[in-house]
Amino acid sequence: MKHLLAYFRNSTVRKKLIITYLVVIIIPILALGIYAYQSSKGYLKKQLMIGMNHTVSQTALNLDQKMEKSGNFISFMVFNPIVKKVTGSELPDILSYTKELNDNIEPTIWYYININREMKDVLFYSDYTGKQIGNFIYPSEAVRNTAWYEEARKVSKTQWYYDQQQQVLFATHNIQKSDNTTFAGVLYVKIDYDKMFEKLDQVYDGEYGILITDSKQQVIYAGEAASSLSEKALGDIAAQAEGQFRMQGKEYLMTRSSLMNSGWTFTYFMPTTSMIVDTKDILKATASIILICMLVLLCIIWLFSRTLVRPIHALKKKISIVENGNFDVPIVANATDEIGQLTQSFADMVKKVQDSIQEAVQARMLEKEAELKALQAQISPHFLYNTLSIINWKAVQRDAMDISVVANALSKFYRTSLNKGNHLIRIRDEIGNIQAYLAIQLIMHDDEFEVIYEIDESAYDCETVNFILQPIVENAIIHGLDEKEEGSKLLRIGVEFVGDEIHFTVQDNGKGMEAAVQDRLLHAEGGGYGLRNVQERIRLYFGGDYGLTIASEKGVGTTVTVVIPTLR
Repeated sequence: MKHLLAYFRNSTVRKKLIITYLVVIIIPILALGIYAYQSSKGYLKKQLMIGMNHTVSQTALNLDQKMEKSGNFISFMVFNPIVKKVTGSELPDILSYTKELNDNIEPTIWYYININREMKDVLFYSDYTGKQIGNFIYPSEAVRNTAWYEEARKVSKTQWYYDQQQQVLFATHNIQKSDNTTFAGVLYVKIDYDKMFEKLDQVYDGEYGILITDSKQQVIYAGEAASSLSEKALGDIAAQAEGQFRMQGKEYLMTRSSLMNSGWTFTYFMPTTSMIVDTKDILKATASIILICMLVLLCIIWLFSRTLVRPIHALKKKISIVENGNFDVPIVANATDEIGQLTQSFADMVKKVQDSIQEAVQARMLEKEAELKALQAQISPHFLYNTLSIINWKAVQRDAMDISVVANALSKFYRTSLNKGNHLIRIRDEIGNIQAYLAIQLIMHDDEFEVIYEIDESAYDCETVNFILQPIVENAIIHGLDEKEEGSKLLRIGVEFVGDEIHFTVQDNGKGMEAAVQDRLLHAEGGGYGLRNVQERIRLYFGGDYGLTIASEKGVGTTVTVVIPTLR
């Protein structure tokens, strides 16, 4: 399966289209063909069952009519008044018996035997005579204990039996005396087995089986095909329901009909292969239609795939030209479908790449110019540091130490602020920068406020964004300490570790500020290195989880906290 998927994945688009079309089309066609074949097969089977039912019903009716003739004779005889008197010993003497037999009973019996070929023998068994009377009257002593005699005593209708050991087919009916309540004996009619079931196998053509069973599923008659089966197989067939069943590895269809006079069951079965032979023509027609459809579809698929793939091949050629560096190749989309849109998008992309290359060339030229300007700008810091150094030296010569302190502090402040153009600075240098700035501020304010540093020394070698404390300290002096009218003025600067973070704290005991002012300092537009600028630079480097927070209370003071991750 993996190899097939790999083959499909690595095939050309046209091959993929053909394979996809074939799979999508073949499955429904095959499903439809199989469905049509199975439906036709089912229809033929249904029609066969209908025909089988009709034929079996007609055969069973013919057989039942044969049995009905014998049954009519039996009914006529058992209800005959002379028969009742003779079997019930109701006549006065032997002469009367003989006369009645010769005049009425025996001629009638011989007549029926002659016109009804199925009847072989007729016997009257009487419980009231001890010896044979005429050709047909016998004492019941010899058969009184048989099952059929006992059952005839209980049931007042014709019973049909087949003795498999003696291979005798016979029918019985009880005889009552003239009072129609007292049991007198039994009429026993022996039936010719061969004549009753003659030519039964010749009714059907082809492979088939015929089976006649009684109410106890005892086999009465088995046709030529059924007679070759074992007793167990015959018993299984007799126990099966109508319809389709499986026996000895073959599928069979079976139908049944009841013989009304005897209560027996006529069973007919045949292998389904006899019916499936008729479906070969349907199978051939279905296969032919599927093959023709496949050939037509293959032609259509070839045309469609060629139409779809041609624009892709054209686009591929133009992409190869562009890959070799030629961006001037004309790219035109001739259609508005997805491939046409893709071609147009590629044309737009090539145009943008051309524009980008031109912009890159111009940017490179501008970069060279900027490098030249930056080289020229390097002169300014050196000039400033040299100038401040001369001022410091002149101040020392004239013993003006306050001027010397300011010059040194200003030189240190600008050196750390510029930081050689780097955006990150060690905390040690950031603290040195703010110390230089505060040294100047203390001189300007005549030391009217006190500065306290609370720095965790292990934080000195960590890094932070350059120039973040000066705007905060400047804001604390201008808006906090300078506006405080009485009392001592204190500025506290702290650096500490809190988990994986570093917290910078600038705290003053000035007059404080309202919430609206705090919000304006952090979010309002403004120039220079204001608090908003510090906030944006920190979040640009470290993300939205870091930055400034302001806590202030009117008349108490303000605390600004800067939170950054620990960088070493």
